[in-house]
Amino acid sequence: MQTLHKKTIIVIGAGGDIGSVLSKQFHDQGANVVLVGRTEATLRVVEQDLGAERVLVVPADATDTHAIKSVFDSAVSAFGSVDGIIISAGSWKQINLDDDINIASSLSDHHYKTIFLPVFIAGWQAQQFFRNQGHGLIVHMSSHAAVREHLRGNSTYGAMKAAARRFILGLADELKENNVRATDLMIAIVNTAKNQGFLDTEEKRDAAVRPEDIAQWIIDHFDDQDIPSSQLLDSTHIV
Repeated sequence: MQTLHKKTIIVIGAGGDIGSVLSKQFHDQGANVVLVGRTEATLRVVEQDLGAERVLVVPADATDTHAIKSVFDSAVSAFGSVDGIIISAGSWKQINLDDDINIASSLSDHHYKTIFLPVFIAGWQAQQFFRNQGHGLIVHMSSHAAVREHLRGNSTYGAMKAAARRFILGLADELKENNVRATDLMIAIVNTAKNQGFLDTEEKRDAAVRPEDIAQWIIDHFDDQDIPSSQLLDSTHIV
């Protein structure tokens, strides 16, 4: 019996390398999948891969509170309820200590807007919706850079991932008595097309985390009432 059969899952960042794989794996398990992202054309490509049945495309900017509210409204209108939300937001950009302070400040602001803010807004809306509904799961695609200070070049990226992680951990604790669960997945480098510059050998690619492994962890724990509030999905190739 498929774990996710007839469950409805919102995937924020569904057009990305990780989000698109997660969406397909959930759909293959029988879930209704709500594809969310800023670019409709990218979401339509994912929809085409999944097929139109049990799929809803909702273009939305996750930093827009009204847009995120409309995502939940659209999901309920289409499928009746929402069982989980996956927040896979932001992109990885590194910085050098020799970079000018204006460059550092600009990148910090970029990471705040693309990493922390979407997690906060989507997570906040989700926790209110799930508390009113009486159940739900919030999953944040975090990074090992949030807890590994020795990963050089991650001064802004890691800081914003750490802030988003702290927010999710706080939700996990506060929501315990409401039958709402939250988990932060600290993920090492993932074998995606965008990371091939860092994964330039077969050995490195084999050592990296696969998007399918992330999806399987979520599937395995989707109904776990004692789901860990934090989980490291590690790689032997550290960047």
